[in-house]
Amino acid sequence: MGKHILIVEDDELVADHLAALVRDQLDCRPVVASNTGEAMALAAERLAFSFLDIKVSDGLTFPLATHLRARGVPFVFVSASDPAKVPIDLSDALFLRKPVPPPRLLAVARAHL
Repeated sequence: MGKHILIVEDDELVADHLAALVRDQLDCRPVVASNTGEAMALAAERLAFSFLDIKVSDGLTFPLATHLRARGVPFVFVSASDPAKVPIDLSDALFLRKPVPPPRLLAVARAHL
């Protein structure tokens, strides 16, 4: 397996599906976190890309997104949340509203790998 892709998603079925796409279609290693605490710990790894749900069990992923951006790790928000709730300093980040077709998820990831 090649590069590491962080998936922050608290819905286990969605996380598993996305991890399978990353592993099987992108030949990358999925690194999955169900909350921001786990995700911040995993963000210390070398990451090539990140899929971020916005609202997870322990809060919002905006501080994580800011941290990833500072480290130069590209990310996309994949969420059912309102895109207008994204803070102004992150409003230029790509936002995909759930549900997102797998080909679209893969295309976005490939554009950054």
